[in-house]
Amino acid sequence: MMRAVRSAALACAVMVAGSTSAGAAEKIVYASYMSEVYTISKVDLWVMAEIEKRSNGEIEFEKYFSGSLLKAPDLFPGLQDGAADMVTGTPAAYNRNDYRLSNVVLPFISSKADAVGKALVDLYASNASFRGEFEGRNIKLLYAVPWAENTFWSAKPLAKVEDFAGLKVRSVQAIADSVQMMGGTPVAMAWPEALEALGRGVVDVVSSTPFDSGVLGGVYESAKVGSDGGDMGIFSFAATAFNQRRWDGLSDEHKKIFLDVTAEAPTRFLSGLNFELQKAAEKLCAYKGDLTVTLFPESERKKAYEVAAMPLQAQWVKWAAETTKADTAAMLQQYLDLVRKYEASSTWKSGFERYEELDCGK
Repeated sequence: MMRAVRSAALACAVMVAGSTSAGAAEKIVYASYMSEVYTISKVDLWVMAEIEKRSNGEIEFEKYFSGSLLKAPDLFPGLQDGAADMVTGTPAAYNRNDYRLSNVVLPFISSKADAVGKALVDLYASNASFRGEFEGRNIKLLYAVPWAENTFWSAKPLAKVEDFAGLKVRSVQAIADSVQMMGGTPVAMAWPEALEALGRGVVDVVSSTPFDSGVLGGVYESAKVGSDGGDMGIFSFAATAFNQRRWDGLSDEHKKIFLDVTAEAPTRFLSGLNFELQKAAEKLCAYKGDLTVTLFPESERKKAYEVAAMPLQAQWVKWAAETTKADTAAMLQQYLDLVRKYEASSTWKSGFERYEELDCGK
């Protein structure tokens, strides 16, 4: 039944995409499940405006935000089928079994968004298996950018590994696996539902939540404690991609405009994320409610790494290889090496690090 509903939704979206092409030299239908307030959405808006400007109006975008054309799980299947020309989504989360290699961005590797962002650019350029995960589905990846580091917002103390025992934690992807390894119970739940569920006690913790998104969504107002959960770091990325057949139909001139503009997107995203993290830290600092931030001490971070990080990596290597021909162990090591390379010169600070520097007295 659900497959039939999804197929009908995609068919409707294809009709929308097709019906809006008349009257413009190049009408590009864009879709995202996020609203326009998020950093990646702001970057996408800049990209589209810049492409329209540089093409002297020969390229025009028809924009659908907040899942108004395709819901989050339908974005990449819809892009593959031509229901949209260009989308931004998180296939590693919403189409996890199809995009197993994209889950190489695992927890406990890094909280430095600049290092992860640069590593993703290099990995896509140099790893044929990673590229093939998109290209084999009629999709051209334009740019990929990391979400901010994962955070935990709870009704109970959360400052050491043992604190996870028995807690119901809203979590997805490898964060859910980490929670289970540390004794908690993962609960799959959409973000809007999770906010209400925390306030009503349906879950004890809300996680799989980037710092800036969590503060922007006001999750701290329903929580008593904010925590880094052992410095789990960045666990996923947003991908902006194009339908390959539609791309092949563009003129060389228009392709060049796209490539020139989208090459600037990752740098603009990091600049925007840096600003949003600082703004979120200041907003959290100014909050007068009953909230305590408890970050894991170094000894507990090491324990969390031993309990969850190493098993997670081994689990991903085996799981990702089940449906791909990739050398997943070599790919993970390549990603790790790239992250460490860029971390060496990084001065990036996580949201909670920025919060601590503000000395809020909480």
